[in-house]
Amino acid sequence: AALDHDQSPESRAYLSAFEDTEWFAVHAPLTDALAMEARLKSGELALALEVPPGFGADLRQGSGAEVAANLDGADTGRAGTIESYVAGAHAVAAADMARGVDVPTASPPVQLVPRFRYNPTMASLPAIGPSIPPLLLLLFPAILMAVSVAREKEIGTITNFYVTPSGRAEFLIGKQLVYIGITLLNFAILTTLVVLVLDVPMRGNPMLLLLATLVYAVAATGFGLLVSMMSSTQVTAVFASTVLSVMPTLQFSGMLTPVSSLDGPARVLGSLWPTTWYMAVSVGSYTKGLGFADLSGALMRLAVFGPLFTGLAIALLRKQER
Repeated sequence: AALDHDQSPESRAYLSAFEDTEWFAVHAPLTDALAMEARLKSGELALALEVPPGFGADLRQGSGAEVAANLDGADTGRAGTIESYVAGAHAVAAADMARGVDVPTASPPVQLVPRFRYNPTMASLPAIGPSIPPLLLLLFPAILMAVSVAREKEIGTITNFYVTPSGRAEFLIGKQLVYIGITLLNFAILTTLVVLVLDVPMRGNPMLLLLATLVYAVAATGFGLLVSMMSSTQVTAVFASTVLSVMPTLQFSGMLTPVSSLDGPARVLGSLWPTTWYMAVSVGSYTKGLGFADLSGALMRLAVFGPLFTGLAIALLRKQER
C-alpha cells in the first residue's frame, strides 16, 4: 500500500511501477503514518511505500527525491525477498523518470530508502526465536499423547476401560489433561530460553500468549489422540505423529513460507492447520507487541482445533469398540 503525500503526476507514475506488476498485491491506499503502522503490525501489509511532499517538484527541478519503503522485517527471509523485488521495481521506475527529467543530474532522480520494521538490523535470532516454540509445542505433546494411548492398545490394558463405568470422553480427556499440563511446562521453559538465552524481548502481553498456548495445547494433545486412534503400536504412533506434525508445520504454517503466498491445496492446508494461527500469535507477541484486539481472530480460529481433534478421536474409539 502507498502513503502518497504528494499526489502529483510524478508520484502516481512512480507508484504505477509497483501497481502494474504481478509481484505486488495492491491494497487500499494509506491515509497517514498511524494507519501504515497499524496495517503493517496486523500483517495485512508486508510493504508500505511513502512518497514525501514535493516529490514531483523536486523531480522537475532535477534536484532528486527520496521514497521510503517500509518492510515488515519480522520474517527476515521474506523481508529480504521483498526488498529484492522492491529494488527491481524501483530501478524500472527510476529509469523511466530519468528519461523524463529535463535537467541532467549525475545521480538517479529517485533514491529508495528501505526501513525494516520490528527487526531493524535484520538479525536472525529475533526472527527464529518466536517461530521455534510453535513447532516444538506441537511435536512433543503429539508424540507423548499418541504413545500414551497406543501403549495401552498394544499391551491390551485398554480393555480395562471397556468394563469401567467411565465414558469414552472421560477416558480420553482425562489422559489429555496431564499432557496439557506438560505442554504448559514446556512453554515456560521455551519462553525462558527465547527471552533469556536468545535475548528476544517479548513486546506483547505474556498473559495473551499464555492463553493462546493453553488453547494450542488442547489442539496439540487432541491431534496426538487422533493419531493414537489410527495407530496400533507405539512405534507407529511415534513415526506418524512426528511426520504428520513436522511436515505441515514446516511447509504450510508460515514458518518458512508465508501462507499468503501459497496456492491451491497448500493454501487450504495452511489455513486449516493450528500452528498457522499460533505462529501468528507467537510472532505478534514477541516481535510486534500485538494485543488481544489484533490477535482475537487468530485465537478464535485456534480454539476450533482442540474440540475438533478430540471429538474425532472419541468417534474413532467408539468405532473401534464395535
